[in-house]
Amino acid sequence: MMRKPVLRNKCAFGALTFALAMMSGLAQAQDIQDAQDGADDDNIIVVTGSYIRGTPEDAAVPVDVYTSADLAQNGVSSPLEFIKDLPEVGSVLGDSNQFSANAQANQGFGSVNLRNLGPTRTLVLFNGRRTLTAPGAVGGGFGDTNSIPLFALERVEILKDGAAATYGSDAIAGVANFITKSGFEGVELQGDYDFIKGSDNNYTASILVGQNFGDLNIMAGFGWQHRSELPSTERSYGFQPYAINPSAWSALATPGFFIVPGVGPRPDVGCAETGGTPDGICRFSFIPFDNLVEEEDRYQGYVQADIDLTDTFRFHGEFTYAQTDLDRIGTSPGYPPLQGPGGARLGGGFTIDPNNPGAQVFADQIGLTTPIAGPIGVFLWRPFGNLGNPTDPGRGSGRQTANNKAFRISGTLEKDFSDTFRGQLSMTWANYERRRSSPGVVGSRLQDALNGLGGADCDPATGTPGVGGCQWFNPFINAGPGNPSLGLTNPFYVPGNENSTDLIEFLQITNGVEETEDTFVVDLIFSGELGIDLGGGNIGWAAGAQYRKLDFLSRPLTPESNLDLNPCVILGDQSCIGGALDGAGSFIFLGGSRPERLDQDVKAIFVEAAIPLTDTLEITAAARFEDYGGSIGSTFNPKGAVRWEPTDWLVLRGSVGTTFRGPLAAQVSNNANTSLAAISAANGNFKAVDIAGNPTDLGPETAFSYNVGAVVDFGGFNFSVDYWSFDFEDEITTTDAQAIANNVVPVAGGLADCSNPFASLITFDGGACVQGTTNGTNISRILTQWVNGPKTKTSGLDFAASYTTDIGPGVYSIGVNASHILTYKVGDFNLNGTLLREGFNAVGLANLDRLPGTIAPWRANAFINYNVAGLNLRYGATYIAPVRDERCDGLEFCATTNFGGTNFGRKIQNYTQHDFHAAYDLPISSFDAQLQFSIENFTNEEASAARVPLGYNPFVGNPLGRVFRLGAKIGF
Repeated sequence: MMRKPVLRNKCAFGALTFALAMMSGLAQAQDIQDAQDGADDDNIIVVTGSYIRGTPEDAAVPVDVYTSADLAQNGVSSPLEFIKDLPEVGSVLGDSNQFSANAQANQGFGSVNLRNLGPTRTLVLFNGRRTLTAPGAVGGGFGDTNSIPLFALERVEILKDGAAATYGSDAIAGVANFITKSGFEGVELQGDYDFIKGSDNNYTASILVGQNFGDLNIMAGFGWQHRSELPSTERSYGFQPYAINPSAWSALATPGFFIVPGVGPRPDVGCAETGGTPDGICRFSFIPFDNLVEEEDRYQGYVQADIDLTDTFRFHGEFTYAQTDLDRIGTSPGYPPLQGPGGARLGGGFTIDPNNPGAQVFADQIGLTTPIAGPIGVFLWRPFGNLGNPTDPGRGSGRQTANNKAFRISGTLEKDFSDTFRGQLSMTWANYERRRSSPGVVGSRLQDALNGLGGADCDPATGTPGVGGCQWFNPFINAGPGNPSLGLTNPFYVPGNENSTDLIEFLQITNGVEETEDTFVVDLIFSGELGIDLGGGNIGWAAGAQYRKLDFLSRPLTPESNLDLNPCVILGDQSCIGGALDGAGSFIFLGGSRPERLDQDVKAIFVEAAIPLTDTLEITAAARFEDYGGSIGSTFNPKGAVRWEPTDWLVLRGSVGTTFRGPLAAQVSNNANTSLAAISAANGNFKAVDIAGNPTDLGPETAFSYNVGAVVDFGGFNFSVDYWSFDFEDEITTTDAQAIANNVVPVAGGLADCSNPFASLITFDGGACVQGTTNGTNISRILTQWVNGPKTKTSGLDFAASYTTDIGPGVYSIGVNASHILTYKVGDFNLNGTLLREGFNAVGLANLDRLPGTIAPWRANAFINYNVAGLNLRYGATYIAPVRDERCDGLEFCATTNFGGTNFGRKIQNYTQHDFHAAYDLPISSFDAQLQFSIENFTNEEASAARVPLGYNPFVGNPLGRVFRLGAKIGF
């Protein structure tokens, strides 16, 4: 349920109303003749990266501008599509990347990742103000581009240079500013439909209405984007045999591997028949139950008002509503037990009563001739497995959810005090509510049910097994008719031995959190010209202050997932408090969470100046002081830039400065959150990774950045090149869970070195590391923490070239845009004075188990466009260079993930996509109408194989295949 605005935010907008009245009075008193017509020139705008008026062509920093027409010509129907096609953008969220640690807890969000520095280091603005920020203690902290109303946009400006001196935290890598239409009148309807093989297809629709009422313009619109589920089995790489891609397979299955008293370890039957791979044990693949793309609905509503109160006094107000719903995220039918009544141990210490109705059938099917003498031990097993989850008819998947609701209100008063002095007062308030969940089995309830005492209507203390409301849970293969995701029939199924849906819903409950983030921002900005001319024109200046307040609230969805109430492996038990399993929670695999409320206040002042020394030479300078208070402290960051135009067709530019980013509120809290990762040291099995806050010594990260470039523009030809560099100090990051595990367990699945200084960060089966006995598969969970980590240096080159000319009756254009990363060096990672991980150069590597993720050395796109008589034809190509899986280096076969070794995905091949777009303006005089047609990836290029569960790297390839798109736009 959406929370109501708190009182202080109502007071803030009361203050805005009061300020409106006061400035209105000032405007009426101001001599109207001070305002000059030139100040309203449409060509004079504020360019992203500066509060001093100018134009993109005048910018001393690299700013790329994309108009709404550019987006339409490229068939773009969502911000995610646009962002993923930018060469300067690295791995971004937005597709189904649930096996990437960076994507967990972030389903439904969109992001911008300039320079591969991470989405939290790119500031996303909406009309020059901070936009809706994804909340979250595990993820979040970045501008959610899925909340952007694409249908209302006029242009997008991408600043590819550090801008913290102007905008503050989050602008280390640059800025993406989404700018809406102004003065829009009429009605515009848009819609498109994508045909995707193996899917129920994608579609979008929107309406935008605008009207002038004297000096008031109101624009309002609504948009809807639907993405359909694309199962992993619909692509050849999505589900590979165990012998080819073992990373997609687990040793924990149904059918399981049990310890029968008096007999010893015995596997259940039916492994191959239900889709598993017999290998001494039954190997189970959860991938057929997962998706390459999740079913998702996005809604955006937008209202904008602009009014000229006087000739010198203006008001701009806007309201944004955004909602994203993922109600059926496909995941494993049931997670394996890593903890249970027996503590933290493989199998969880569960036992099965020999009177369980499935037990005797199990005994008969494996050929036992004598009665089972006692409780059966659980060794390698998971609930459901090959049989699927009965609560999801059809697929048998476990179903996660992620639901976002957000709104944002922003108002700006702008006053021209004279033709050389202007002021702005802006207030922005945003509320973002997120609810995410994943089904989790409660261990103590499962143990009761294995003994016939399960169910909501059963009291385990007084009930009789299998009588009345007390139910049995059957863990054996005879409990289900087959594998629903693969359409396989189970010949060992015994009708009547099924697990009831109501019992499963009692055992497997919604585990998750509801997170709410309120953000309040006040900006006061003054700008103008000093009237001092050094030979090139008046000196321009801007100065201002900003106040940001963030309130973050996180609540567990259920008492069972509340670690304040249930910190131990037994539901309701409190005896583990203070011990190794304090906070392990009551679920057999997933972690719980604690209620948390955090707040953060940031205050800043800044100043900048643009000094034209001659008609062709201009210097700009900026500086910002930002104070976080508390343990974080404050920081001061300057920046300088120069622009020189030696000829009419050549511009040389450069910038240098320091940038910074302060920690998020959740990163300096006392709480911990849990994610999941396939740990190489544990043979690729997924383990819990706890991420703890650092309230005592986590400070801001800083970076020294510079950019040197040139722009050539003559005769329809435009070319630009920029060299950029970032040097990071005190990078805000988490300690590397993979490195912790690899230090303690040097050989995957091998024995643990219990004397290693990082062994205390791992919880092993039984709660202790035993030298000579404990091995990698005994890892239960790993503790990591937010820290100021190693130095990082990255540099590269950006290229852009285009040529436009008239050919015949039409206009012909050709262009290319590319980014080449020269280096991305991550320094040695030391933790508590001990080397945790050696430094490395990430360029050309997949980096599938570590940050910064995949770094392709080249990303590029190109186009050929021809426009004639209302018909626009466009060919586009996108290229991403190959990378190699560094985990395989020095090995004959890549055996770093799970068991066995193959060379599947050892080299992730380059990805090249070819698109064709056509748009035709119908010759209708009474209204505007445009028909659109696209074939995206018309060569049907498949994503390259990668040694990850889904079989491809989602940050390199595209899982959609060939897509046919039909669209239309009508304007009145």
